[in-house]
Amino acid sequence: MDIHQLRSWIFELYEPLENERQYIVFDADRGNLLIDAPPFSERALRLVRGAGSASLLVATNAARAADAARYREALGVQVAVHEEDAAGVPDGPDVVLTDDELLRPDARALRVRGEGTGATVVVLRKAGGVLVCGDLDLANDAAKTLLATEFSAILSARRPPVWNAGKEALLAMQGELPQPRKSFGIFLQAPWDRAYKGRLDDKMYPHDPIVPREATAPREAAMGPATLVVARSARDLVERPRRPAPAHREASLRSAGVPVPAATTDTAPAPGRAAPAVAAKRPRPFAEDWSAPGTPRPPTTIANPLEAIATATVELRPRALGGRFARVPVEDLVGAPQVEADFWGGPDLAPDGSEVAFAWDRTGTMEIFSAPLVGERIFQLTDAKQRSVWPRWSPDGSQIAFLRDTNGNERFDVWLVDRDGEHERKLTDAPGLQRWALSWSPDGSSLLYTESAGKARGIFVMDARSGKSRAVTDGSYSDFEPRWSPDGRTIVFSSRREQDLNIADLYLVPGTGGEAVRLETRGGAVGEAIGARWSPDGSQLAFTTNTRGHYEIAIATLRDGTVARVERPNRTPFDTTDPVWRPDGRALLYLHRQDAELSIRRVFTASKADDPIADLPGVHVSPRIAPDSETVAYVYSGARRPFDAWVREATHVEPRAITTSLPGRVDPEALVEPVHLRYAGEDGLAIPALVYVPHQEAIKDSAPPPAIVYLHGGPTDQHLRRFDSAAQLFANNGYLVLAPNPRGSTGYGRAFQDAILKDWGGKDLGDVLRGVDWLVKQGLADGRRICVYGASYGGYLTLLALARAPQRFVAGVSVCGIVNLRTLYETTPPAMRKGLERMLGTPEENAELYRDRSPLTHVREIRAPLLILQGANDPRVPKAEADQVAQALHAAGRTYEYKVYEDEGHGFAKLPNRIDALRRTLDWFDRHSGRS
Repeated sequence: MDIHQLRSWIFELYEPLENERQYIVFDADRGNLLIDAPPFSERALRLVRGAGSASLLVATNAARAADAARYREALGVQVAVHEEDAAGVPDGPDVVLTDDELLRPDARALRVRGEGTGATVVVLRKAGGVLVCGDLDLANDAAKTLLATEFSAILSARRPPVWNAGKEALLAMQGELPQPRKSFGIFLQAPWDRAYKGRLDDKMYPHDPIVPREATAPREAAMGPATLVVARSARDLVERPRRPAPAHREASLRSAGVPVPAATTDTAPAPGRAAPAVAAKRPRPFAEDWSAPGTPRPPTTIANPLEAIATATVELRPRALGGRFARVPVEDLVGAPQVEADFWGGPDLAPDGSEVAFAWDRTGTMEIFSAPLVGERIFQLTDAKQRSVWPRWSPDGSQIAFLRDTNGNERFDVWLVDRDGEHERKLTDAPGLQRWALSWSPDGSSLLYTESAGKARGIFVMDARSGKSRAVTDGSYSDFEPRWSPDGRTIVFSSRREQDLNIADLYLVPGTGGEAVRLETRGGAVGEAIGARWSPDGSQLAFTTNTRGHYEIAIATLRDGTVARVERPNRTPFDTTDPVWRPDGRALLYLHRQDAELSIRRVFTASKADDPIADLPGVHVSPRIAPDSETVAYVYSGARRPFDAWVREATHVEPRAITTSLPGRVDPEALVEPVHLRYAGEDGLAIPALVYVPHQEAIKDSAPPPAIVYLHGGPTDQHLRRFDSAAQLFANNGYLVLAPNPRGSTGYGRAFQDAILKDWGGKDLGDVLRGVDWLVKQGLADGRRICVYGASYGGYLTLLALARAPQRFVAGVSVCGIVNLRTLYETTPPAMRKGLERMLGTPEENAELYRDRSPLTHVREIRAPLLILQGANDPRVPKAEADQVAQALHAAGRTYEYKVYEDEGHGFAKLPNRIDALRRTLDWFDRHSGRS
């Protein structure tokens, strides 16, 4: 039985206005079963009638019972409710249920009680057990009682359907599992959703849970939690006609005045309204209970061996592309513009929702652009040939504030440009200061931002006309992410003010300045509360926290300036971050991070219904919501598509790209789609990685290709399934690229991320070296031609890898890499210094750690040729770091080249420099790996 067959007998009713799901279970012999229904309306009636007629409506709680009588009158159905909810049905129910009832031979009703009122759930016998749980919040402790029940699928009014591994999904929601045990799971959307099939295909690859019938025919096994295949013997067992009641029993029942149903139905007729029938008193022609002797239980044996299902067959060998393969020039790959995604503020939607502003390097440098959501026009608003980012519309929509620096020094000044791009005005002129996190006050009179001052970073407010600024906080701490309240009186921000720098709290401060008040959101646990967003009415704050082992979104309800309660609108083992309120206040949009991808999802605060908004394979970030609460602008990138501005409009099912950054002369098929996998790291820990396998035409011979180990920065960062010009260039030129996410990376839980605290260059380096061993052992790469490449922290690991394992690598490239931890601590900006203290302590506290884990200490061990690339104006990893390693290599007589870009900072922003740096890198690897 495949997923489409399952959908043929369970129909999902989806009411967009209420964002809840109800289900009709089709059974021609026994009568269709309707479990819950949308709030009564003409539209809801049309939905139900369009799906099919029902004979019995089960209302799962008191709130649902209120509309049951209206449905009974309109649809002619019988109404079944639990005895605790019976009083809520006008004129009484037709069937009153107790705590454990058979609605019919294949449907069992159970009562679950927790805090507040109880709820009824229905367990269906089909396909290994299907749990239909109505409004019950599966994350509540009360739902734990359901773990004793046999089921392999979950249908909820609050969540999308979960087919396969239903019990594991419930365990994960209960926090009993850190992550699902299986690498798959199907989340089905409404059947008329045109994007359904594409999403289904995306979720299935490469872990396909739908096993072809011909692959399982030789096996006599039954449907179970790990597969969607049912053998003939199991189907016969579950779907066989119910057993007829013995003749003498039917006679005794009739003599007692009890109506006996025909053999083809099991729904009891309605008794008189004056005396509602109790289900326990009805005749049971099937069995007293599913656990009664002689009653078949729902089959739960597995049709395929577990390892055959959970282990994906991933193709890591080069494949031939044929005539579509082409060498892509470095100018085309690096020259592909990208919309700034989120690091420098992301895009912004005009107050009326008609136009989106964004930073885009279409001209070779990040400039400010805008585009109406209707039509195909795009306007360039700035042309300074210097990085311009963080666009923010004024509340009246007449102008855009933004930040601009000079030659990559990150000393941003605040600028204004009018809507048509005709006039610019500079509001600040203090080149020695860093500014960040720009936003307008609700009345449009002021601009809010952070500025480096004092020991770390403070919060400032600037008059938008005069440019005069005043301090809101004094800059003694690391204050970040400030946001105005809707009434403009209060500012919420995050700050690290505790001695334990792993703690970040939310604070409130008057907009005029004054004492900052800490909000208690952590409940005493160690962790962070960051990224707060005010609800439209100002009564709640949505934020991100990691106090329970991974990042998750939370909502704090405020009362008199303090936190009255904190709730988490969803439970998932994956990181969820960056909540954004819809203007109507009914729901949040947030980022869901899973297996090196980021999707945008929506959760409703009342019903907890949760569904995807944008989930193509790749990375979706920076959602901005229009006043209609439905139109969403965001930034998206796939592995073969650069970051572009996109919009999902209320009137369209499919999202639409606003910009198109990939040059038309570049065929996406000539690029590589990476494979996400895991290998055993330093101590056996599973290490996630992306592997870019080159096309066969890119490799010069049939031998295993050379490889490049590509290390990301951070260290709290992650290789994602996004457009990466370096990885694509390497693969297009015949290199296999291993892009690992070693411990310390984000996206895999707090314990994984914190595993390198006080251990930089320790187990994370071991994870990288184990990845090299894995490549060679699998025969994926030539062990004599392994190169290593990285920037920032990735450059740091590159230098350490070359020094600690000189026999493994033939060449390396370090871009703005950390060389000496002590001098980095002394010269990096205050906010960065705080980060070093959080991860390594101070040099005084851990002098030996700072010495031993500095690449400069071991530079004489480097044997492979090294290319060093550095920006002269780098504020994060100053040029002095690269100078030190170049001098040490020169003194040791090693082979190296050192290139400084005089007009760049941390990483390279200008197109000619980006092209030159990547061309130098490829030439360096070709020369020393024997590919020249």
